[in-house]
Amino acid sequence: MKRLLLIAIALLPLSLWAQEQKNQEIVALIHDNLHRAGVNTFPYEYRPAKETPVPAGYKPFYISHYGRHGSRSEWSRDNYASLLARWNAAAEAGQLTDEGEQARQRVILLAQLHDGMDGRLTPRGAREHRQIAARMYKKYKSVFRSGCRKVRAQSSVAPRCLVSMAAATGELMRLDPTLDMNWDTGEKIMLVCSTEDTKDIKKSVYKILDKQAADHIPDTAAFLARIFKDPSQARALSGDPVKLMRETFDIGSVSLAFDLDDSLFRIFTEDDLYWWSQHIGMNMYLRQCNSRDYGDKRMEPVQVLVDDVIAKADAAIADGDCVADLRFGHEYQLLAFSSRIGVKGIAERLDTDGSRTWPGVLRCPFACNLQMIFYRNRSGDVLVKCYLNEQEATILTLPGGPYYRWEDLRASILRNDVRNL
Repeated sequence: MKRLLLIAIALLPLSLWAQEQKNQEIVALIHDNLHRAGVNTFPYEYRPAKETPVPAGYKPFYISHYGRHGSRSEWSRDNYASLLARWNAAAEAGQLTDEGEQARQRVILLAQLHDGMDGRLTPRGAREHRQIAARMYKKYKSVFRSGCRKVRAQSSVAPRCLVSMAAATGELMRLDPTLDMNWDTGEKIMLVCSTEDTKDIKKSVYKILDKQAADHIPDTAAFLARIFKDPSQARALSGDPVKLMRETFDIGSVSLAFDLDDSLFRIFTEDDLYWWSQHIGMNMYLRQCNSRDYGDKRMEPVQVLVDDVIAKADAAIADGDCVADLRFGHEYQLLAFSSRIGVKGIAERLDTDGSRTWPGVLRCPFACNLQMIFYRNRSGDVLVKCYLNEQEATILTLPGGPYYRWEDLRASILRNDVRNL
């Protein structure tokens, strides 16, 4: 007994260290809603927060916006059949518990809803963009009702982005039919709306993620005990339990995108959900954000969007030919652009260890968006304020905030100050 007690005491610091490695904010977020473990497959949450009053004498006159497409189906066209075959084999052998059978029925339903179409915008995804657009219009009605009324909307050629653009702009036109709405897409616009990390970044980050996954083997015993009457039969019927768990997680991660409950995620422990969310968050941050190892290279292709935002904002300031530029694309571009201009919460210069506690679910859910609101006073001085997912954001490369002189932010962006964070 003494020996066992000494071993337990020796292991206690290691156990406490493991707990400290978790981001307790993410732990709480997942506990409150298991679907948040999906990170970039979690539907958009409008989280209103207290705002800093607009400085006296300034009024909004122009909006520059970038938004990811809304909730979509999973990238699992080839996985559904093989996953269903394994769940069905266990059912045919009479090995599934009641909870296991409920999980199988949910996988069947998700396969039906997927309907062989990867990345298809769901009704919830369209609804997210209608709601975001409606709040934008209500908040900045004076911008849209100014003399010009011209709104430009550009989209990635991906159907889920085009439908998101249609939903958002359709809502704006429902609220104000007098708007002069312009839509566009195409190969050159893809350079504005969609860029990705390079192959060498992917290759390097995947090695890090493979190690992270190997360090946190999921609790297969708890999982199999919940779904199998005789867990010893599980491998013969459904193959590698870790693979079964991860593929079920991947498919279940879009349940809420189809307005379904979290029953499929309840067959996993919250600890496993946390480590999977960490894996996704690290993938998002290291490949797309301002990481120490890969950030400089990742920022290069997003310069096209940076130039587009600056040029159009300068034109709006100079001649007021457009009241809003709305761009629709992907979370990769949103993260890279937000990093490039210094948005707090995304642009921090983290290393691999730092990326482990990055709260990705708060940054890049479905329909994540960055809104830059421009204000002017009678003297012609221009301020800009950024909103990340409709919450006011500060800029890491500039003091003060959240209102910044446009010439200061513009200069900081052109100097590429984020390299020095």
